[in-house]
Amino acid sequence: MGKSVTEITKSSKRESLNPVSNENRLFGLTTYITLWISSMVVIQIFMIGQSYLPPAGRLNLFQAGVVTIISAFLTGILFVINSKPGLIYGIPFIVQARSSFGYNGARIASLIRVLPAVFWYGIGSWIGAAAIDYITETIWGYSNIWLYFILFQVIQTLIAYFGISSIKWFDSLLSVVVLGFLIYITMQLINVGGLQISNNWNTEGSWGMPFYAAITASVGVLITAVINNGDLSRYLENKPGYNWIGHLVGIVPMYITMLVIGVLAAAATGIWDPVQAIVSVIPNPGVAVAMMFFIVVAQFTSNLTINIKPPALVLMETFNLSWGVSVIIVGILGILTFPWLLITSTAFNTFIAFYSAFLGPLLGILISDYYFVQKQQLHVESLYQNTIKYNWLGLGSLLIGGIFGVLFLDISWMVGLPISAVLYWAGYNYLPYYKTQKTAKEADVTL
Repeated sequence: MGKSVTEITKSSKRESLNPVSNENRLFGLTTYITLWISSMVVIQIFMIGQSYLPPAGRLNLFQAGVVTIISAFLTGILFVINSKPGLIYGIPFIVQARSSFGYNGARIASLIRVLPAVFWYGIGSWIGAAAIDYITETIWGYSNIWLYFILFQVIQTLIAYFGISSIKWFDSLLSVVVLGFLIYITMQLINVGGLQISNNWNTEGSWGMPFYAAITASVGVLITAVINNGDLSRYLENKPGYNWIGHLVGIVPMYITMLVIGVLAAAATGIWDPVQAIVSVIPNPGVAVAMMFFIVVAQFTSNLTINIKPPALVLMETFNLSWGVSVIIVGILGILTFPWLLITSTAFNTFIAFYSAFLGPLLGILISDYYFVQKQQLHVESLYQNTIKYNWLGLGSLLIGGIFGVLFLDISWMVGLPISAVLYWAGYNYLPYYKTQKTAKEADVTL
């Protein structure tokens, strides 16, 4: 089968955002699951797990386990819910967003999604560079983290440059390697830190605000990927059960594993830096070097799926740039995010809470629009027509929810998501102008 115009390649432009027909879907269930298995090895998730326990957090080991289970399944369910428009209609996130924000308004909303992605890209690359720096210093006595940071950006950009298929195969093929290393590091943490882990089980901890703040951070670290997962689910074969199975099997177990490893690392070592924490429990330099290669691979796979693709697609849509040029621009922007400053423990969780203050409302509006306003019946043709430039109800609901999220920063998206979702739904049901619009849309879909 030849390449469809909707398959992202290095020369693709805005037309690649047209709906993907089911016969042109790139992912079967197996390749979709393996893509997510490798993509979920996000070192930032590991760091969230580390932040549950003292000195960074205030939970004990049991409470950390409860947070892990709640966060993983909540995240998985949100993936399933918001991936459905992409799966059913073959449309990407920025087209889905036009329904609730308008043709131009969707670009404003998409910035709220892609800016954190660029920052995460930089943070992931810095962690990978630190791992490479450890490898070369151990083997050859040479250290130059800045050089490795730039090289990391260049290599990732090169892989992503050739399009969605190269990302698909790179991530899927490395999923087995990823699983092997995760099993090993989990066993190593338990063996080395058994006593410290046991002691953390019996500390008092907190079931109050620190508990809910931990859930907020845990879901918040992936809420970015939840919002725009239509960019991937549009390439998944639309068959019964694929949405649920693909996300719950591909995401939830790996998400739990990464959080658990972070919790165990904090309990066993008390070290915040992810590279140092992992190296501290490795028995010899040879194995440590292999583990550092794993961290490098992990950052490649997660960055390709979660952090490079979303901003590149937005650049394509907004400026009609080619995919290749967009990927290069994103790579340059990732260098300019100063990740070495954001990676400190205090700044890290604050950064997540602040951006998820607006991402929660954005997700709430997308869900409210598709399920409760449109009732899962989109008039797809109208989404590609610039007839409604701005949907001020959607943008206003987003702003109000975001303000409340900032006011309650520790539990930002928990507050902002329901507020924006309800405001948006209420506007279409009780404000005369939007109520008339809703009726007209329902008539179009029926016809």
